[in-house]
Amino acid sequence: MYLHKISFAKDDLIKNRKTYQDIYALHKIIWALVSQYKKQKREFLYRVEYDAYQNIEFIYLLAPNQIISQGNMVIAISPKFQPQLANGENLYFKLRANPIIKRKGNGKAKEYSIVMDAKHQFNKKGQSYLEQFSLDELIYNVAMEWLDRKGEQHGFSVKQFDVKIDNYREYTVKAAGKEKFMLRTLDFEGKLNIADADQFKMALFSGIGSGKAFGCGLMLVRRI
Repeated sequence: MYLHKISFAKDDLIKNRKTYQDIYALHKIIWALVSQYKKQKREFLYRVEYDAYQNIEFIYLLAPNQIISQGNMVIAISPKFQPQLANGENLYFKLRANPIIKRKGNGKAKEYSIVMDAKHQFNKKGQSYLEQFSLDELIYNVAMEWLDRKGEQHGFSVKQFDVKIDNYREYTVKAAGKEKFMLRTLDFEGKLNIADADQFKMALFSGIGSGKAFGCGLMLVRRI
């Protein structure tokens, strides 16, 4: 796998601002950039870095092949990504995720945003979450529970006050000929501890959570 940093010409970002702010259009741009043949399965992860005005600054892309600069894109490529990790090691991490929970209804499992689901659970009891939490507190609590579960699954652990969670955003995804849906994302940032280095390395390559085709799931790490 190779980690790429994709930068765009400023005039292109301005001229095509609407396209770059459309999460599905951006998904198609990245897919076309990485694909080497028709009907290729998704083998890449990416993360868009935005400025304070939600304009794209650059994109991190993790892909199995090296991708060269083309058109209005300037692409820097790291050496082959081969992290050397050890159990018990602490790392600083950044993760944009689409945290969901599955609930059964009418015999089928459906996916719900953890934030919307938490609000719904209060409503089912005839309560409002605002009786106990602010929205930020609710988001932090349910998001930490989700991250704890992912840590158990992927070989790492986190402590509550070592992680910052913010930037809750909603995006409408509309593909031609398909029903639109909402993608809700959160940014996680802080310190983690590696419990199982082999499992954790697999997660760095394959991503964490859902929404990977739309810029979620890529965990960026560095040593502390």
